[in-house]
Amino acid sequence: MRELTCHCDQTFSVDLPETVNLDERPEVIDAIDDGSFLSCVCPSCNAQLNTDLRTEVLWPSKHARLLLIPEADRMLFFSRKLEIPEGTQVVIGYPELADRIAALKAGLDVTAVETLKYHLAEQAEQTNPGKSVRIYFESANDSEALEFHIHGLRNDEVAVTKIPMKLYHSIRQSISNNPDDDVSKAVCNGSYISWQNILIEDNGND
Repeated sequence: MRELTCHCDQTFSVDLPETVNLDERPEVIDAIDDGSFLSCVCPSCNAQLNTDLRTEVLWPSKHARLLLIPEADRMLFFSRKLEIPEGTQVVIGYPELADRIAALKAGLDVTAVETLKYHLAEQAEQTNPGKSVRIYFESANDSEALEFHIHGLRNDEVAVTKIPMKLYHSIRQSISNNPDDDVSKAVCNGSYISWQNILIEDNGND
């Protein structure tokens, strides 16, 4: 059991897992995708609560060991104030968990996907300077394209972009051929594989 406090200030215990194995519970894959994983209803006000509680997500068949960290703990993580088990990859906030599970489900290389996001963010900055964007992998619709959703370009709107699969394969091959490439190295920062590592690095150099 885990303890939650609702927006109505009601504190209650709820049966949400601290660890889940997706090979043993494959139904959780769809629950993560549709947003119902780690959700519950407040017994006082009946509000639907969608949480991002710290949760270990194992997917042995995909060689994945993930640790979901609440978005509220992002700066604690980057300040190295959180203990991360060895061999674990961190995702911060529920959207990143859904993104990572979608990429693994599609059989994609995570570093290549995050590098693609970086290039999308670069394009967004050129066309919409000053905008803070969030980019999530949505799906591999077919063998021809990968779909990404970009938040933050316009208020209350989500931009949908499709990237040719051949570009993904080109980036993956480039990473394999040039493991010391600055972008791909920056994307992989210890336990956190994300294009947002480049933002942190840039801010640190300001």
